[in-house]
Amino acid sequence: MNTPDSAGLPPARLPWPPIMMAIAVVVGLALDKIAGEKFGDALNVSALRGAGAALVVTALTIDFWCARTLARRETTILPHRAASNLVTEGPYSFSRNPIYMAHVTLTLGLGLLLASPFIVTLTPLLVLGLQKRSIEPEELHLLQKFGEDFRAYMARTPRWL
Repeated sequence: MNTPDSAGLPPARLPWPPIMMAIAVVVGLALDKIAGEKFGDALNVSALRGAGAALVVTALTIDFWCARTLARRETTILPHRAASNLVTEGPYSFSRNPIYMAHVTLTLGLGLLLASPFIVTLTPLLVLGLQKRSIEPEELHLLQKFGEDFRAYMARTPRWL
């Protein structure tokens, strides 16, 4: 499974997660603008904005925790770079993809904070995009690089939560 040709290759050429997040936010805001003020008023409630702010803080906290965990294990946080070590502790003991969970949480939080129904509506598409363009290629990369160790990690740790 672990071949010299495949193990060192990165899982992607582009950093898809931040690109997909930016697309969800920009397209969501553009669609909000096109739909006009009346549709935007559907999420203009202070409690939802407060929940959005809490989600943004939570997401950024998880991202920071993940970055520190990856740095301690001397592996990359960049989704388009090859992993040098298999990380299974810290936030990675709860989910194989805590950074992507944080990306989804951040996007949903921004949608609520900005009172953007379209960002909120596009968040499930972000989940699908992350699954197909990032998570599945990364899992193949990690299987090729770490073999049975990654397979055992997959068996005990959920992909999302």
